[in-house]
Amino acid sequence: MKDLKTDILAQEPKLKIMPYSVPEGYFETFKAEMKPCVRMSLTERLMPYVAMAAVFVFLVTVGTLFLQKTSPAEIMTQEDYLVFSGDMMNTVEYEMAYGSQIADAEIENEDIINYLIYSGVTVEEIELSK
Repeated sequence: MKDLKTDILAQEPKLKIMPYSVPEGYFETFKAEMKPCVRMSLTERLMPYVAMAAVFVFLVTVGTLFLQKTSPAEIMTQEDYLVFSGDMMNTVEYEMAYGSQIADAEIENEDIINYLIYSGVTVEEIELSK
């Protein structure tokens, strides 16, 4: 078996010869030849910013549409408000006509507590409200 620590480059002088070379004057003319390639037009320079603005507008539009479609509907429309206002007027008239009968109903605290327990209010919440 060959010795693994031998220097191959020292044994074979052909390996030290560079197979490729740089043409004479290449680096002196390289910068001058590359200048026309580096020059960019105004549209080429602005294109990344225009693309970024387009993506931003797209995301805002899609986000707005998504939120409009997934959010719950408005609780009261203008028509509902008008109907509700008319009902409130009827309620005021009802209280004026039958107000004394409502006051005579005599709802007791025990009835209120039973109703609150039935509706899911805990005893602790009832005690905190006293």
